[in-house]
Amino acid sequence: MSAVRVSAGFGFGKKGEAKSKDCPCGSGADYKVCCERYHKSLTIQAPTAEAVLRARFAAYAKKEWKYVVRSTHPDNPNHKGTVSADGKVRTTFEEDVKVTMYNFDFVKLKVLGQEPGANDNEVVLDFQIDIKQKLDDKARKLDKPIPRSIREKAIFVRSGDGAWEFLRAVDSNWDRDKLEYREPAAAAQ
Repeated sequence: MSAVRVSAGFGFGKKGEAKSKDCPCGSGADYKVCCERYHKSLTIQAPTAEAVLRARFAAYAKKEWKYVVRSTHPDNPNHKGTVSADGKVRTTFEEDVKVTMYNFDFVKLKVLGQEPGANDNEVVLDFQIDIKQKLDDKARKLDKPIPRSIREKAIFVRSGDGAWEFLRAVDSNWDRDKLEYREPAAAAQ
């Protein structure tokens, strides 16, 4: 029996090219020791609001929809799903999260600031996410994905068991109800 050594330069990838295992959250750490532990565990919790924000971004990038649902506070207005004008639920929150993951590539997260909230269990995070829109408004694949930058301030709250959760956006250049992107200058100040 002989051993076969596989390395770059012999038809198995380009020499010097390594597949990035960096966490999408931008920490610079390997995904397995960074956000994956939050995505895959029901008991390991991100220790800060910023860590939850980063883990949520990585979850969108890695299509870990269960973490996004789990780390969203029950009082978040999107938890009810998409509701039609007559009050009927058209899609569930889980479905909405999955559609978002399918429609966009999550490219980069930049945390811009943090301020205290109304109490010790609340934090407001200011951040920007860079995404690429892959589908048009009729769900057709775009030949060239459209880059978008979403600037948002959001409230994160710590629940009774100590877990930080996303409560809601308080300022954004993305209209969640109309699902429309607005230019940064049009965002509420």
